[in-house]
Amino acid sequence: MRAERVDAFVLTAIECEYLAVVGHLEPGRDRRTADGAVHETGHFAGQHGRLTVGVQLAGQGNELAAVLAERAIARLRPRVLLLVGVAGGRKDARLGDVVVADTVYGYESGRDERGVFRPRVKSWPSAFALVQRARLVAADRHWQGRIAPPPAETPAAYVGALAAGSKVVAHAESASGRLLAEVAGDTLAVETEGLGLLTAARTNPQVQALVVRGVSDLLGDKDAAHDTHWQPVAARHAAAFAFELLASLEAAGAPDTAGTAEAPGASGSPDTPGVPPRSARTPRGAALSTRQLGELTTLLLDVPGIGAPAAWQQLLDALPGIGILTSRQHSVRLEALSLLRTCESMRGWEPLMEALDALWPGTPAVEEVRSYLMARQLI
Repeated sequence: MRAERVDAFVLTAIECEYLAVVGHLEPGRDRRTADGAVHETGHFAGQHGRLTVGVQLAGQGNELAAVLAERAIARLRPRVLLLVGVAGGRKDARLGDVVVADTVYGYESGRDERGVFRPRVKSWPSAFALVQRARLVAADRHWQGRIAPPPAETPAAYVGALAAGSKVVAHAESASGRLLAEVAGDTLAVETEGLGLLTAARTNPQVQALVVRGVSDLLGDKDAAHDTHWQPVAARHAAAFAFELLASLEAAGAPDTAGTAEAPGASGSPDTPGVPPRSARTPRGAALSTRQLGELTTLLLDVPGIGAPAAWQQLLDALPGIGILTSRQHSVRLEALSLLRTCESMRGWEPLMEALDALWPGTPAVEEVRSYLMARQLI
């Protein structure tokens, strides 16, 4: 039985956010339950192929967002993880504008001493490649065309810092509002799930994550009547931006093949010395194990000079569509692992070898990478 897999997974917290997201999917969504959690899977026609998109109405809170995002990553193996919904705006954002997080602050953490609270703000970044795509989407201004019905006033989009806590901040002069102004003054909006989503993504470097929020209040005008009108509006604007970004992704192609069956024509073939037995090889199109990805990462980093920043950037630039989706990490090994996971999800092994051959022709280490991929029938 094939395991379910999606190109992107979108987490939402409240009903209007969920409705805004699924409104961009084709009719005929599939609803599934796993460990009590319910998600839907549908399809979306992108610029480079038909994408499979999972959506979940999770509920509110960073803790719940972290748990359900982690489950979705383990079960559905998305390449992209998005949180789409509404937030309270600060600074330049107007009602209906969209704010995309390049960073999310956990502004409520700190040390509470006698008579004084000493903040210890945590911050998690969104995926570098998705932030870069988001900047282009914001600049191109084509995303507003996806809003239905068309808004009376055209919203803007900003890329910057968001803050996520456990409280709904209803006024800028509240205790939380004053704390935000003191420790996170550059925050464009405040919400309650983004830190949880990025925490889950941080422990799964093969997944790229981004938080997209529409501004539904301005920390002073929040009441039930205001939310009834503006939350659906802001959610539609955030969803339109998110799907304009998803539209630029390349579809992953055919699903992975489960099992460990031999490749066609392999039966009865003698094993080659130094090459794993055919019964132990990874069938064409199947995922590499964690151990195999680690071995391949070591072989890749044995290529002379590849870990130098300029050389590594040359390699990423030689892999359009793959390089831009590779998550930037704090170490070259983690970044190499991210590149290999992206190659795996996008069937990019042959382009990778072409780039290595062009940049390091005839290098023994490149031949070692080729032999490893050929032994597992990936090229």
